[in-house]
Amino acid sequence: MQDDEVIIGLVLAGNKEAYAQIIQRYHKKIVLLLRKMLGTPQNEQDLVQEIFIKAYYHLGDYSRSYDFAAWLYRIASNHCLDELRKRKRAVSIADLDIEPADAHTPELEYLAKEQRSYLRQRLMTLEEKYRVVLELRYLHFLSYEEISDKLDVPVSTVRTRLSRGKTKLREAISKTDRGGDFNR
Repeated sequence: MQDDEVIIGLVLAGNKEAYAQIIQRYHKKIVLLLRKMLGTPQNEQDLVQEIFIKAYYHLGDYSRSYDFAAWLYRIASNHCLDELRKRKRAVSIADLDIEPADAHTPELEYLAKEQRSYLRQRLMTLEEKYRVVLELRYLHFLSYEEISDKLDVPVSTVRTRLSRGKTKLREAISKTDRGGDFNR
C-alpha cells in the first residue's frame, strides 16, 4: 500500500478512486473509535461513512505537518461528540432505568427508584459540560484519562469539571431541599 501522503496527493489531484485505500486502511480503526465513544449504535455504518465523507471533503484543509491518522481521528472524535450532543436528550441519564441490587422489599425498591428519579432530575439541571463528565465517570465508570480523550480536554479540566459538577449537584439538591424552585 502507498503512503498516506501519496494517496492524499492523488486524491487532491483528481483521482477519487485512490480514497478507497484510505477507507480500507482506517475503516476498522474508525469503527473501534466510534464504538468506544458511542457504544455500538444501530446506525454505525452510516456514521462511519459520514466520517469518511467529511474527511474527504476536508482533505484540502489537511496540513502535511500533522500525522494524517491523528487528523482523521480528530474528525471522527468530533463527529462522535456531535452525535452524542444530538442524542443527549434521547439517551440521557433520565432515560436509564437502573435497578438497585439490594432492594428486598417493594417499599425499599420504590424509595430507591424515587431517589434515582430525583437525582436524574437534579443532574439534568446542570450545564452540559458538568453533566457529561459526571455521567461518564459515575455511570460509565470511565477513568479521568478516558474522559479526557473522549471530550478532548486535559485531565486537569476533567478533574475541575467533576469537582465543580459535584458541587453544583449538591447545591441543586440543597436548593430543592430548602423549598427552592425545582425547575431552575
